[in-house]
Amino acid sequence: MSARRVLFLNNQGLAAVGGGVSILRALTANLAQDHEITLATDDPPSGAGFAEHQLPRFAPPHGLFWRFKPWLKARHLARTLDPALVRHADVVVALDPHFAPALAAARPRRVIHLSLSCVTRQEWFGNPGSTAWWYAAQYALLERRLARQASAVVVASTLHAREMARFAGLRDRPVQVFSPVFPVTAASTPPNRRTELVAIGRITPVKNLPALIPLLRRLPEARLALLGEGDDPAPLQRLAQEAGVADRIDWVGAVDDPTPWIDRAALLLHPSRYESFGMVVQEAMRRGTVPVVFAQGRGRRNAAAELVTHGESGLLVDYDDPDATAAAIRALLDDPARLAAMSGQAREAAARRDRFDYAASFRDLLTQVGQAA
Repeated sequence: MSARRVLFLNNQGLAAVGGGVSILRALTANLAQDHEITLATDDPPSGAGFAEHQLPRFAPPHGLFWRFKPWLKARHLARTLDPALVRHADVVVALDPHFAPALAAARPRRVIHLSLSCVTRQEWFGNPGSTAWWYAAQYALLERRLARQASAVVVASTLHAREMARFAGLRDRPVQVFSPVFPVTAASTPPNRRTELVAIGRITPVKNLPALIPLLRRLPEARLALLGEGDDPAPLQRLAQEAGVADRIDWVGAVDDPTPWIDRAALLLHPSRYESFGMVVQEAMRRGTVPVVFAQGRGRRNAAAELVTHGESGLLVDYDDPDATAAAIRALLDDPARLAAMSGQAREAAARRDRFDYAASFRDLLTQVGQAA
């Protein structure tokens, strides 16, 4: 494949943490071997070895204007994104739907919408009350506008594809499902799992981390390592103090590599209400840490549940029912033979998914889009 000039547009830069940034980091590193890569984000350059542009910061609105934050940010990007960056690129890969108006104005040669989550649905589960309505409606419009401009739309799972068809107007458009897995070194079996439980996720409402507190109250012997950044952790810490479980939580915070904590845990707790794939679940299964995932049901859309076969490679539970969830976890921890068998099956399931080559599939897509130009 001939080298191409590829512009990536995202809100977060490569120095941030999280599953979406992990995908972006791995993909751009691979493509940069033989393509001219440029990345434009809200964040400062990371030193990745290719061109990184920091966009002018968006000042969130105050007062009544908070309702229009998504659209106001999109308008800000339309004013500040340099059209020359867009016109220089052979292909623009837009991850963030806020860029839809900017791209409509700049008229790029070809656009790929690399959707890391259905933002409309994510905002619906991630905001309270009327905020969910206001934000989800604006993101639905932005996602539809970006999808109409795109030559191809890439999503992370079949659930993600269904949600994009519903909210981004893609019912009559082909959507390509690329499982976000990249080649990894084979994981060795951890010699000693000293922590029973680990949870990894941004401290945001959609990740539903407060659900872990009543669960710990019902598991008085368990310790939890909690990894993640995001919103102010003080409310969650205060909730843990009031429940009398704070001394059994290791507040690790953000880390570049969660592997040491995954390796020390028998179970990964994953109470998220929305996931487009669930990279941390895949990573835990890869290491033989058994995932306990929020099952599909009312009030959540969790593609991570599609990664798990209940009772074989993990547990699917209702985190809204802490009694039942605690009972399922206790039964598994009290049965080492069953836990070891599920650990092995989790590894095998993750290894099957790891056969998919995300970067190679994306390279093929770049070729298809380029030939259609």
